[in-house]
Amino acid sequence: MNDFLNKLLTYYDLSYEEYLNISKEVDYSIFVFLKENSDFLIAKKLIEKAIKNNEKIIIYGDYDCDGIMSTSIIYNAIKKKNDYKCGFYIPFREKDGYGITKENIDVFLNLNYKLFILVDNGITLKENVEYIKEKGAKVIIIDHHEIIVEKEAKPDALIHWKYINEINKNNISAGALSFLFSYVYLNEVDEYLLSLGAISIISDLMPLINFNHKIVKLALRAINKNKFKEICLLMNKFKDINEEDIGSFLVPKVNSIGRIIKDNSLFNVVRYFLIDKTKDIYIYLNYINEVNEKRKELIVNFETNSSLNIDESLPYVLLKLDIEEGLLGLLANRFMDKFNKPTFILSKTNHDTLKGSARTRFGFNVVSFLKENDDLLINYGGHEFAGGFELKEENLEKFKERLYLFANENKFKKETKNTIDIVINEINKQNYELINSLAPFGKDFEKPLFKIKDISTLSLKFSKDNLHIINKLSFDSSLIYFNFPTDLLNSLRVNFIGYIDINNFEGRITYQFKANDYELGSN
Repeated sequence: MNDFLNKLLTYYDLSYEEYLNISKEVDYSIFVFLKENSDFLIAKKLIEKAIKNNEKIIIYGDYDCDGIMSTSIIYNAIKKKNDYKCGFYIPFREKDGYGITKENIDVFLNLNYKLFILVDNGITLKENVEYIKEKGAKVIIIDHHEIIVEKEAKPDALIHWKYINEINKNNISAGALSFLFSYVYLNEVDEYLLSLGAISIISDLMPLINFNHKIVKLALRAINKNKFKEICLLMNKFKDINEEDIGSFLVPKVNSIGRIIKDNSLFNVVRYFLIDKTKDIYIYLNYINEVNEKRKELIVNFETNSSLNIDESLPYVLLKLDIEEGLLGLLANRFMDKFNKPTFILSKTNHDTLKGSARTRFGFNVVSFLKENDDLLINYGGHEFAGGFELKEENLEKFKERLYLFANENKFKKETKNTIDIVINEINKQNYELINSLAPFGKDFEKPLFKIKDISTLSLKFSKDNLHIINKLSFDSSLIYFNFPTDLLNSLRVNFIGYIDINNFEGRITYQFKANDYELGSN
């Protein structure tokens, strides 16, 4: 077996047979089993019956990328098959919150909507779903959030990954579930809807293994073949699009709308992805780009605000700001990177409470801290390094006191990352293609991280401004380290840690080792 391939298999703990299964070409036959799924067929019949009876249908989504993709997919599928225009609604983060509210249910009932399709929400809204049904309307839920037995809604049709035996090993986004439903509804794969579903898998950080991996792999092939304007224009890229392009350039733009927009122009982000746009695509594109620039500007303005008076002697950063709720997490992340401390950013709500977002690193578990102090909180949630919470303002000082103690006892630690040792001549086309045969990469299936040992710092070459290492290794390979920490030059030899990537400059292809960390070598 190829030595480099053997290193990859060891890194991922894969057998050769498992490697062949991951790397092989997949086709649309993987979706055929869904045609017999009773939940999908019930939902399909409910929609067809509503259309036949000329009843109004409302699609109620969510304000993040997964909710936007889900809403767009269901709208487009129904429009494509039946030439029927559904209504749709994206809730406002601060006014509506997550999930359909009774106030909005009444609005849509008064407008004579008879079928509610809840996408990326609904599974825990037992009372609200019962309320809709009591009023004589039907409910379909397409959701992927955790099922809480005592809160589980009982709609007329439910599509949830936990109830699909063939794919219930790993969570799958609501957008991907919406695409799967569109496949059954249309009796074919619509490659545009497939692509929107894959975008939602990437945006919602779903595990990129098993069925999710196959969907994203198929979608990237479809995107690069069809060059869908809606997708390519947002990234300003029309070829060689991969999962990193989508996660880095497309997803933040889509998410920016729900983070800061508080008027009905919020719905333009859905209109951009519809097959029957009411305006030229470039009008919607410019709108999304402008909102995204505004989002970035707001973050920079807060980040560089000299009047914040951050006490750097504290083991944490906590700020209470007049800021849109949707920007809390982004700003927390920026300040955490800047100060390398657990960071909590809070803003006041319309209900005289404080909503907060926290970001941390290895060593400080956000959920553990919030759980220990739930007596001070109205609600909370999240995972190890990111969390959200709400508390009464009167509890803030006590919250700070407990945060001080916890942060002192749970300081950030340097996380030891698993790497593959390689030598310089292994940075080549053949090995890049072996790596790429396992793509796409993402959560729970990260891109392989490599280590080159004992590089002499005396041999390093730098950019003209001396901010970057740019070292030619061979005719078609190089070592790149952007904005490298200059203290690595204090050692005679260092180990570089990073990724193997391809570079295409004016048609000349080379292979790069892109370093993003280092260790001291054997001096």
